[in-house]
Amino acid sequence: MVQLIRSSAPPLSRVEVVRSFAYKLNVGNYESRDFFCSEKSECAAEDAPEVSAALYQFCKTQVLEAVKEYRRDLAEQQARVSAPEKRRA
Repeated sequence: MVQLIRSSAPPLSRVEVVRSFAYKLNVGNYESRDFFCSEKSECAAEDAPEVSAALYQFCKTQVLEAVKEYRRDLAEQQARVSAPEKRRA
């Protein structure tokens, strides 16, 4: 049995907010690395600007942390490669 419940309150207007952030890093020799983050959330329409800003900041932070980690790993790799060359000299 299905029972309908009627309410006098107006239905809440919900929206889906999607934000993303992308970063292209030139690593030389015509090579690049792409970093990307995308997030979405459902919220009340009146909260959309705040949710949008929070999602954008989250994506930006995640991407820039990944770029920093990649640069650190790349520097460590280059240091390991150049270390034996320094010993030979």
